[in-house]
Amino acid sequence: MYPADVTADYGDGMRSRGLAALGILFPLKALLAVPHLIILYFLNAAAGIVAWIGYWVVAFTGELPEFFFSFPERVLAWQVRTYGYLFQLTDVYPPFEWETAQPYPVAFTVTESPGPRSRGLAVLGIVFWLKAIALIPHIIILTFVALAAVITNWIAFWIILFTGTFPQGMFDFVLGVFRWTTRLSAWLYTLTDEYPPFSLQA
Repeated sequence: MYPADVTADYGDGMRSRGLAALGILFPLKALLAVPHLIILYFLNAAAGIVAWIGYWVVAFTGELPEFFFSFPERVLAWQVRTYGYLFQLTDVYPPFEWETAQPYPVAFTVTESPGPRSRGLAVLGIVFWLKAIALIPHIIILTFVALAAVITNWIAFWIILFTGTFPQGMFDFVLGVFRWTTRLSAWLYTLTDEYPPFSLQA
């Protein structure tokens, strides 16, 4: 299993018809998440800076300190909760919390801990685009897979509107795309040195 994962509770599959109606006109549902999206804009910028400084620390010491691990991890967790709500993996509005007091139905987890990291990957990360080049095969494939996920989700909104249920196959596909894309960020942020798999699976 890959050290970074995104999970979501399918439950009984029932979802809000009203939120699905807003999702059909996606900008309307996105309005509900605007406060989160604004916060995430700044958090992601900060996480990029923290990750870049972390590359320098790893390049010189071979170790990733706790802060340079936990800050990007929490940013990705917040991002996963927000987009999980936007794409109706859950109807529960995401909390404005750095660490959630209660388990949220959509979650990002990392099984690795701060500690030893590859100096070579850190050096590539210092010139950030060099490390990102290694993800080009993923990005090419995900351009098409993510488009398919957006279309799948939009169709699912219509199905939810009429039946009240998110088909599990569609749910699993959208969740898998979230999982795949989030793993790329986790690797860039040095939450793990293990190159992400070309997979939608956990």
